[in-house]
Amino acid sequence: MTRKTITAIIGDTHIGSTTALAPDRFYIHRREAVEAQEVRANMLQAWLLECWTEYWKYVFELVGKKNRLVVVHLGDVIDGNHHNSPQLVQEIGDQIQISIELLQPIADRAEAFYGILGTGAHAGQVGSAEVEIYKELGAAEYGQQLTLDIDGKIHDFAHHGRAGRRPWTSAAANVGTEVMIDYAATGMRPPDYVWRGHNHIIDDSGVKLPGTRVICTPSWQLKTEYGWKFAGNTVRSDIGGFIMDGTVLDDTRARYKAQPDGRRVIKA
Repeated sequence: MTRKTITAIIGDTHIGSTTALAPDRFYIHRREAVEAQEVRANMLQAWLLECWTEYWKYVFELVGKKNRLVVVHLGDVIDGNHHNSPQLVQEIGDQIQISIELLQPIADRAEAFYGILGTGAHAGQVGSAEVEIYKELGAAEYGQQLTLDIDGKIHDFAHHGRAGRRPWTSAAANVGTEVMIDYAATGMRPPDYVWRGHNHIIDDSGVKLPGTRVICTPSWQLKTEYGWKFAGNTVRSDIGGFIMDGTVLDDTRARYKAQPDGRRVIKA
């Protein structure tokens, strides 16, 4: 029996943010303290860790003993130090170490781990912090964009791409057209799948565009103060990751429900 590839596509983990993924306990260096101090995950981080744990449990069950695992991280691994935000771990070195703690067990299980460089405000200039993380994880390749042939399907991975943050501004099909033209201009076979992160909202061209399917992925970060400022009309954050089960798309873990920051009705 031929081994098939289970591909886990994750991104926008924004580790270091108080509204993003974190271990249940981790160490940080506070400015007023000489030694690192232990911190416990807050309520939002604890819920995200539950989703993260369940996601990988499902992935590893698909892999089993017969299949191979490929992992692709679409960038913005850490949150960085930006926008003068108080909602983050201040030391970039701490964010890097926490990221490695969370991702190393995944990279160790994978036959190949690939990394995309994210936004400079988060990843550092030219993705310097992410390059350090990907090297430590033993990534097979990393860069601004990667094209991978996985079980005969061509996948184009990058962090940025024009896509709407709101349901009525979906641009996934337009991204697909641009990518197809670009590949054709270089004489390369157009990809079967185009993957983009950054917006934290799922967008899927589905079967609208023959030949190429564009999917904008969810994140592992709930809304920050900065996020509320620019998208205050919506509460939802798409949390989760996509999976390719061989050549079949599995979106059952792409959007976890019952978020702890969700809208609720208060009886007055």
